[in-house]
Amino acid sequence: MSAKKEKEKKIGPVYANLLCDFMFKRLFGSEANKDVLIAFLNMLLEDSEIVDVDFIPTEHLGLTKEDRKAIFDISCKCKNGSSFIIEMQKGYQKHFRERAIYYTTYPINEQGRNARDLFIKEHPEEDSKAEFKWDYDLKPVTVVAILNFKFGHDESWPKDRMHSSYRLREDTTGEIMTEVLRFVFLELGRFKKHIWELETVADKWMYLLKHMHEMDEIPEKFSDTLLRRLFILSEIGNFTAEELEKYEASMRDMSDYYNIIDTAAEEAEKRGMAKGMEIGREEGREKMRIAAKRLKDSGVDLQTIAQATGLDVDTIAKL
Repeated sequence: MSAKKEKEKKIGPVYANLLCDFMFKRLFGSEANKDVLIAFLNMLLEDSEIVDVDFIPTEHLGLTKEDRKAIFDISCKCKNGSSFIIEMQKGYQKHFRERAIYYTTYPINEQGRNARDLFIKEHPEEDSKAEFKWDYDLKPVTVVAILNFKFGHDESWPKDRMHSSYRLREDTTGEIMTEVLRFVFLELGRFKKHIWELETVADKWMYLLKHMHEMDEIPEKFSDTLLRRLFILSEIGNFTAEELEKYEASMRDMSDYYNIIDTAAEEAEKRGMAKGMEIGREEGREKMRIAAKRLKDSGVDLQTIAQATGLDVDTIAKL
């Protein structure tokens, strides 16, 4: 190893952790790196060919002001109107499949609102008695989730299969009811390959998502132009002072998140009851509130924080 690399190794990591919020959005949620997102989606969605996307607001409101808002990690739309929600989930969540379904209700409802807005625009005030009509020609909505854990599957599911894709199908024949909804999950918790075992482009993406921050240089395995660019974008030494500050804050939030999960798991095991998420002592509760505040400030949705900390949503909202 060169003296320069040896020095960098002693100082700290050369490359950033791709699973922290700052890096995930830097790579997949910025206009400058749009090609990275497109390449990643095309790798996952093998039967699709995405040429271009437009980023859209990640904050989505329900139909009424009382409805809880959802903030997605990344949200984008293709020219044909199909939209994608890209989520990165660091820790296990029991009902994440249901959460993914819930997320699709927001862009679907937005399509209805947009149809009504267009109807109003096309009918002047003197034609106010015209009845709103819509043929419900929904554009596809796809949830893509990168999970740093593994789902529970039935007994026939191969232990090393990491990629799953779900649609609405008829129970007996398997006929697809509609192409409008699709859910794609990438379970990093099932990826166990060593670098010398990497064969496909998907293998290499998975390996980088899990191990980029452990590397000191670009291995020969990653000669592809786009993958080499990931290394350049992730090199901490290339960050501006502002980017470095945001990255370090994001890593602190990530550490807090894992500490909360680990502490809750230990407490649950010790007490042998579901309420183990509660730390018990006031000092512990205060640390939990501080960690929850950090997670909230970094954009994690309140329900996820509540499930991770044991605090109720109203308490978190007031922090």
